[in-house]
Amino acid sequence: MRRTILTSLVLMTVFSLICGCAAKGPILVNMAYRAPEGLSRGSSSVVVGVSPFQDDRGVPASTLGKKVKPSSGAANDLVVQGTAAGIVTASVKQALQKRGIAVKTIPQWDPSDKGPVEAEGADILIGGSIKTLWAEVASKTVKDTYRVEVKIRAAVGSAADRSVVRYLTLNSSMDREDVKFSPERVGSMLSEALSTAIEQLVNDPQFKKSLD
Repeated sequence: MRRTILTSLVLMTVFSLICGCAAKGPILVNMAYRAPEGLSRGSSSVVVGVSPFQDDRGVPASTLGKKVKPSSGAANDLVVQGTAAGIVTASVKQALQKRGIAVKTIPQWDPSDKGPVEAEGADILIGGSIKTLWAEVASKTVKDTYRVEVKIRAAVGSAADRSVVRYLTLNSSMDREDVKFSPERVGSMLSEALSTAIEQLVNDPQFKKSLD
């Protein structure tokens, strides 16, 4: 009986130590664009000017989510090096470049403004805003639940007259469960969701037609 009590006390102590060692402060995650497997490079003489995407999420620029422990209310921000807007803009460029499309970086383009924009050398303009780019992790005793959502409002325009040719709403979301928390899983899910959303832009029939 005494041994059973001692064993229980040891297990409780170990469990308390494990819980006490939970990460404090922001948790760094890595995310990046992932090209589809088997993607082949095409050829196009069209040059696409990509404008920095605006972050309309209303949260700190480098914060992409939260890890929450419902039992205690403890929470950690999930953050990236750089900013959400920087990652989205770079990912759009990579998606185009991996398809053999020439890309030119242009200053901030406001699709609602017909005023001049420095887009010399570009034929098509791409810009837009990030409405949602967020990961939520609930850490429970037996499992962690992951939820990732991406929503981007993209605009495709003509560099000649700055007119908007097409607006696209790019959406992607996913849910998963695991027995323990992993920053790598968060980064992988964010990368997959963002890449899926961007594929909706580059595979849009009207956008692809404009590259001919």
